[in-house]
Formats: sequence, structure tokens, C-alpha cells
Amino acid sequence: MFFIKSLLLAAAILALAAGCTPDKKTTTEPLEVDIQNPVIQQILGLKNKRDTKSLLPYLSVENPAHRYMAVLALGSVQDSSAIKSLATLLNDEYPEIRTAAAYALGQTGNLSAANYLAESFDLDTVRSVQAAMLEAIGYCGDMNYLKYMATAPPYPIQDSLLWEGQAASIYRFSLRGLVHKEGTTKIMNDFIANSLMSPKARFMAANYLARTPGIDLTGYENVLLNSVEEAKDINTLLPLLIGLAKTRTPRARNRLLAMYDTQEDHRAKVNILKGIKFFVYDSVKTLAFEALKDTSISVRITAAEYLYYSGNDLDAPKYFELGLEQKNWHVASLLFGAALRNTIYFKSKTKNFYSARIIALYKESTNVYEQAALLKALGNYSWNYRFISQSMFPTSDTVKIPPVIRSSATEALVSLRKSSDFGKELSLSRVRVANELNLLFKQAIQEGDPAMLAIVAEMLTIAELDFKTVYPDYQFLKEAQSKLSLPSDIETYIYLQKAINYFEGNPNKKVTVESKSYTEIDWQLIRALKDNHQITILTNRGNITLQLLPDVAPATVTQFVNLVKAGYYNGKFFHRVIPNFMAQGGCSRGDGWSGFNITVKSEFSPKVSYNQAGMVGMASAGKDTESAQFFITQAPALYLDNNYTLFAKVSKGMPVLQKLEIGDVIEKIEIN
Repeated sequence: MFFIKSLLLAAAILALAAGCTPDKKTTTEPLEVDIQNPVIQQILGLKNKRDTKSLLPYLSVENPAHRYMAVLALGSVQDSSAIKSLATLLNDEYPEIRTAAAYALGQTGNLSAANYLAESFDLDTVRSVQAAMLEAIGYCGDMNYLKYMATAPPYPIQDSLLWEGQAASIYRFSLRGLVHKEGTTKIMNDFIANSLMSPKARFMAANYLARTPGIDLTGYENVLLNSVEEAKDINTLLPLLIGLAKTRTPRARNRLLAMYDTQEDHRAKVNILKGIKFFVYDSVKTLAFEALKDTSISVRITAAEYLYYSGNDLDAPKYFELGLEQKNWHVASLLFGAALRNTIYFKSKTKNFYSARIIALYKESTNVYEQAALLKALGNYSWNYRFISQSMFPTSDTVKIPPVIRSSATEALVSLRKSSDFGKELSLSRVRVANELNLLFKQAIQEGDPAMLAIVAEMLTIAELDFKTVYPDYQFLKEAQSKLSLPSDIETYIYLQKAINYFEGNPNKKVTVESKSYTEIDWQLIRALKDNHQITILTNRGNITLQLLPDVAPATVTQFVNLVKAGYYNGKFFHRVIPNFMAQGGCSRGDGWSGFNITVKSEFSPKVSYNQAGMVGMASAGKDTESAQFFITQAPALYLDNNYTLFAKVSKGMPVLQKLEIGDVIEKIEIN
């Protein structure tokens, strides 16, 4: 049966390419949705409760707006039991409802949904609906569907929506780890090399090149060189730069090096620096050294990160000297870490010298984020374990160690224990130090600090380290888990459960934790926000104004605004900033490991996407675990779609967003 249904997709694509699909009845009446409508509010409330059974009857009601909203609601619920009912909406007279049904079916991630989509594809003549079906298949199809998608004959060039749907489908497949060489061929030949391709389709194809690991682009040097040269849109250029780097050819390398000096947008410089990892170090290192002098902090951080991960022993002394010259603590700490990480293991005197200087800087600093970064740098040498461990645990009840320090010290200890140089550096002391660390790791679990718990728990599942032998009695893991507070410690709970599953011999067992305390939609508040309501984040760098999206994510907006009104975010930090990705803040601990006592159910929608910079989402540890932390994208991040609730977008203050650094302060958030 499945093989027959798979063939239906191939037949549908062939029929479409030939222009012989039958007509489908489509209404011309507009579909209007008002979320102040009591029935629609009831539907959204049921979505928030994840009540599939109560939502299903709305799929067959007469009012099209109610059907539409019920379908979208099921797209967030993602319940496979709704597949058959959703499939009936693929025949709805409203193309908006058919589009939403395709989206909701894709969100189930179930192969049977792909079969329904394939059957309906050639029965529809509305290109936007068919494009949605193609993309949805990328969310739920298997390798057979990917192969058909990748080898289908080209569409007429005027059918830009179908091209966009096909590119999106192949990209969505890749994000699920499903990659076919013919898919890469199609992306390159039909999308990147085609000068007539629509900008949106090319943008999606470029993201495939940048995000898909392991693809071979060595034969596409000329195509990518031309594409990078002709790219007018920065959002398309950014992933194309990574794609060009993946060809690994001398011409590609030389072109990227030459382009660096001509770039006015620091984001392009960042991606060039991210791309040079695909080339031999000695052929590109000069660029990294030059980039350390750039005016953009994002560029300098990216250059230092390159040297950290790709450097060598010969240049390690230079990294350290450059670190001492740096005025920015983040860049300096990365360079110190690069020096320790890349100095060969038997140069103990050199490593001890570097470590002593770093420890002195740590003791002089009054910035906890700088101290945290220096601890991580120290984690690149095994003999630093004692100093790091001393920074983790208070010497008395009167000593209070900041959470940022405790979590970073734990990361540093875990890092050195996982290092391939651990045994080499410690030599005859390896067993003794390993035993000391085993006691420290157990103490970290028993301390009850959520960050320390999670970081150590994740390490315990590494089979090569054989912690099953170290801790034959792992009852202490269960005891630590029982003391956690849910839902605020839900992320730590999940890490501990994964560790427990590993010790019990079930490492692949799925871990799900359902919060029993979640935010309900405040419709009175949403009504007040409906008319172009904005909020402003006041930071030490300047102000960022956000346009809230209550129509898309009413529960999340309710949670966020209530926290703003309560002053929760005042004085919080941006604890995580990744160049060309995002800035994240709102953690009460300051290290990303705090939750809130009420969670928010994930709210996904095909009406919004992380397809540009300035999109605001909720951080989470998985579906339905959102709480208080939020992030703002600094560049497109399509891979976040339908994984992280998008509830606002930047309307003013983008230059401020691009300048944010770790440790910058959210002074307050004002409701305009």
C-alpha cells in the first residue's frame, strides 16, 4: 500500500509538470478570522489544553474561519490521531484551509500524513496549496518521498510557488537528517544555477547548502562563485558563503578571502570566518588574525572561535599574546582557551604558565561573565581541575558562589574530563585524578544545582567514559531528580532522566515530561494588544522595540506581557549571544538554566517564520516547555521554524540588536 501511495506522489509531480492536473472547486469568498470571536477563542483554548478530541468536531463545522483555526490549532498539537480527520480538509473549498491542513499534517511527522498529501497533490490546481503540500511532505515523508522529490522533472519556470515548495521540502527533509545526493544535485542545478529562479526559492536552496552536513559540493565551484558574486540579498548571501566554503577548492578560498575586505555588513564577514574552517589552517589563518582587529565584536568573537577550534601548536603562543592585547574579555578568553587547547599535551611547563596567567586574571576580575569565560578556557588543561573544582563549591555556608560561575566551572570540568588529552596530560596520575573527579561529579549531582546536575548528567551518558562502572549504584541520580521542582527545572529533569535511562540500559528511550501548570490565554489582555501594540526593551546598548504577535501566539504573548508587567525582566542579562544567530536573555540565574513555575504550550503557525533577523522566540527544552527566556535572531534561522514559538518581531532598534554582547543588561521592558 505504501509503495502505491509513493508512486502517487511521482505521478502527481509528473502530471503537474505536464500541466494536466484537473480543476478543483475553490471559493472566491474571503476567509476572515477575528480572534475576538468567542468560538475562535474557545478553539485556541482547546489548542492550549492539547485537547485533540474536542478540536476534531470543529473540522466539519459550516463556518470556514472556525474550520481554519481548528486546523491551525492541530498544527501546534501535532497529534497523529488527527491525521485522518485533517486529510479530509485537503478537499475543502477554501484554499487557505487546504494550505493549513497540509501544514498541520506535516507537523505530525507521520508517514501516513505524507501519503494523504501525495494523494491530494495532483487533485489541486492552486499553486500556493500545492507548494504547502510539498513543504509539508518534507516534514513527514521518508527517503522514498525525498528521492521522488529530488528526481522530479522541472516545473515551468513561471510556477515559482511550486519551485519554492520543492526547495522548502528538500530543505525540511535535510533538517530531519534525510539527505539524498540527487537532492543536492537538484538544489544546485535547478535552484542555485538557475538565474531565473525566484528569490524565495533560491534563499531556501542556499539554506540547504549551509545547514546540511556531509554534502559534497566540490563539483559546483563555478556555480557557487557566480552565485555569491551575483547575490544582492544579504539573507541569501550569508548561506551561500558557507556553501562556497564547502567546495574546499583553492579558488573558493581565494574568493572568500578577497571578499572579506569588501564587505560592509559584518554578518557577511562573520560567515566568511565561519566558512574558513573548511580549508587548511595555514592558508586562511592570516584572515583570522586580521579579523581580531575588526570594529565589530561579532567578527572578533568569530575569529577567536576559529582559532580556538582550528588552531595549531605552532601558533598557540601567538593566541595567548593576542589575548593579552585584547580589550574585550570575551575575545581574550577565547584566545586564552585557544592557546591552552592547541598547545600539545607534553608541553606542561607552557600550559602551566598559561594557566597561571589565566587564574590571575580570573582573581582580578569582578565580571562574573568574564570569570565564567576564563574558567572555560582553563578547562582545556587537565591539571587545572583542582582550581576549577574549588570555584564550584563554597568553602563555607557564608560563601555564595554565583550560578554563572558554578555552571561554567562544571562545564570546564566536564570538558577536561572528556578531552582526548586527559590521560596524556596526567600520565601516571590519570587514575588518581579520574577518581577525584568522579567524587566531584557525584557531589555536583548531590548539590542540587540545576545547571550542575544537567551538565554532569549529560556527560554520564557518554559510553566511552564508562560511568556505569564508576557508579554501579546510581540511586543518587534518582534522588537528585526527585528533589527537582517542576516545571521550573524541567530541562534538568529531562537530562537526569536520560542519564537514568542510560544506566538502566535504555539509552534510546524517549523522555517526555508534561507540565501540569501552564499559562492560560488572557483574552482581555489580548484584546488590548490587538491594535499594533508594541513593547520596548531598554538595554545598556540602546533600545529595541518589538511588535507583539497576539494573533499568532496568544498564550505566549500573555505569559511574556504578564512577566513584563511584574517587572520580572528588569535587571536580567543577555546570557547567550552567538554571532549571526541570536541573543538570548530573561534567565533569573544569568546562565540559561532557570525556568519559571508556569510553562507555556508551544504555539506554531505557518503564518510566521524565522526567515529574517529580528524574529523573537521563546527558548525551550522541547515542545511545551517554554517559560520566561526569550531570544532575538540576528540573522535568518529557518531551522527554528515549528520548533520554537515565534511571538514577536523587532520593529525598531536592529543596530542595537547586532551590538549585543554576553552580559549586557535588560534594564527594563516597557509596554508602549
